[in-house]
Amino acid sequence: MNRFLLVLATLCAAFGLAAQASDSLDFPQPQFMNPIYDSFSRNYYSTSAMGRGYTGIALPGETDNALLNPAAYLSEKASLHLEMLIKPPVNVNYYGEDDNLTSPAPFGIVAAGTKLGEHFSGALLYSLPKTLHLDDFSIDMNMGYYLLMRYPTFNLHQLTANAAWHSGDFHVGLNLHNQFYYLSDITILRTFERIRDAKYVLRPQLGLLYSGEKINTGLTVTPPQDLTWKFKDYVTYDTTLPLNAAFGAACKLKNTSFTGEVEFEQCSAISDAYSDRVNVRLGAETTIRRFSYRAGYIYSPEVWHGYYRLPMNNTANADSAIWWGDVAPGGYLGKNTQHILTAGTSWHHQDVNVNLGFLMDVAGKAPVAQVNASIDLYFSAFKNKKFLYFD
Repeated sequence: MNRFLLVLATLCAAFGLAAQASDSLDFPQPQFMNPIYDSFSRNYYSTSAMGRGYTGIALPGETDNALLNPAAYLSEKASLHLEMLIKPPVNVNYYGEDDNLTSPAPFGIVAAGTKLGEHFSGALLYSLPKTLHLDDFSIDMNMGYYLLMRYPTFNLHQLTANAAWHSGDFHVGLNLHNQFYYLSDITILRTFERIRDAKYVLRPQLGLLYSGEKINTGLTVTPPQDLTWKFKDYVTYDTTLPLNAAFGAACKLKNTSFTGEVEFEQCSAISDAYSDRVNVRLGAETTIRRFSYRAGYIYSPEVWHGYYRLPMNNTANADSAIWWGDVAPGGYLGKNTQHILTAGTSWHHQDVNVNLGFLMDVAGKAPVAQVNASIDLYFSAFKNKKFLYFD
């Protein structure tokens, strides 16, 4: 009977492992580019928008607002925008050990914008929409006397040219996003080679905005685009940067506005295993004298969770040293739906705006927190002999 139970238990374990392997995901994109890691890699730039639930599609604003809706940059003064962000590390267990996800880049936006005649405006913006650095992927070698360490990194750098046309309550804008995808220390099993690569992609974004007396509406669309990565003879990804479309509305009551947005990301175009994501964002903002106060909520559902397999070097010269025997062939990503609360404030002056913002996930499935600080400095201040003067 004991032998029978032992054999039965072995068979059950084997079937369980086989089922797990068959259901595992082979990454359709380089690992940390996948939308399943957006819960940490995504940077919520635009401090004022972040404070009110990252809403701003239907609200005219300063230069940074052009990244949310290219039609929503509407300022009477030329200005310079500088933004810093801090994102505390998050402990994860991707490779069977404790690792930390970090976002070491300390800034979110550097931008300048101005009116271009009676009906036009333009801006130039540099931003970091996504950053992720893993500390670390390591392999024990020489009987544990040597540790080979790699630090997988994904950064998305974006240089944006913005132009918009304004006529009364109607606004139309276009962003040309010059995106630079940078990957370093790509994790590929059975090779000790350090693999880095970068890609340039031009992505247009169209925006519309109607600003009524009490109700505003806004719409923005970024079409999909194909992208191919080839990491030597190890692995090739023929992937898609998905369609992104968002609609927002704002209700204005005296010095207070209430905003709501729905954002659609067609993640299923990347892989049939992924679900399309519909983000919901809500916010409120009120202005009292020189200060604005903001609060908001972000619902960001997961697109996938489960077991995944890491790519492997299967070439003839694959390094099959015994040190790879203890390295897990994959990992597990848990449920990662996020419920995020946000808050923020601004101090307004004729020469400058100072903005602070904060957000934190309260669901606990995919923890993240972020603190932003930014400044809008109007170029007219340099001509003012009474800079930061109070009447």
